[in-house]
Amino acid sequence: MPFRLFYLRVIFTTLLFIITHATFAQLSDLHYLPPLKQKDNNIGFQEQAIYLSTPEITPFTVNIYQGTNTTPISSFSLSNASPYVYNLANGDNNITFVDDAKTGEVLTTSGLRFESVN
Repeated sequence: MPFRLFYLRVIFTTLLFIITHATFAQLSDLHYLPPLKQKDNNIGFQEQAIYLSTPEITPFTVNIYQGTNTTPISSFSLSNASPYVYNLANGDNNITFVDDAKTGEVLTTSGLRFESVN
């Protein structure tokens, strides 16, 4: 009987530690947003925007690349005090959402890559 109580205390303490332990999201200098496919062309998502924010106080530069392109399509400064919204074309723009004709193909011009410079 005392062993059961000991194990229950260990389990309870471990669970309490896991639940109350502070956790943070992963921060990285490179993020990919692959293209997606809607069920039908131009049916669910029309107005599209990507909201970028960071806990960093010091501003840094972020470049946005489309597909495998090495030239950024946009550059901006990002910090905790100044988040950024990147607006995209509506519907199946073949960047974030592909149309039926491009479904199942390897696309080098679709998807977005976000990369911090500093």
